[in-house]
Amino acid sequence: MGVVVALPSDISASYQLRPPGGGEDWRARSDGRTLRPVPVSVTHVTPLKQAAAYDHRARQAAVPVTVHYEDGDTCETMLVLTSTQVELYYMQFDQLIEAEEAAREHELRSGPC
Repeated sequence: MGVVVALPSDISASYQLRPPGGGEDWRARSDGRTLRPVPVSVTHVTPLKQAAAYDHRARQAAVPVTVHYEDGDTCETMLVLTSTQVELYYMQFDQLIEAEEAAREHELRSGPC
């Protein structure tokens, strides 16, 4: 894997590349056969403020989400869940809500720090 630092030209018939963290340059053929773009990494996914939908025929739910990438770009798409996954996340979200409520009650009883 490398970052392109020089394109093929009249004086060079190949791409000049350098490892992302630095290091010794290397070359790749000018036809690009040995080069593949590296996708930008996803950092996190957030739900959109839109209603989820359930398709009873497919037994799937679709949750609108935004995918956030390392370079700051975003993409809106759907998170598709099976009915089993919906049930699993229902239970997990219920536990998260209970934990948040318990923490809030503890803060109220303890008073300000």
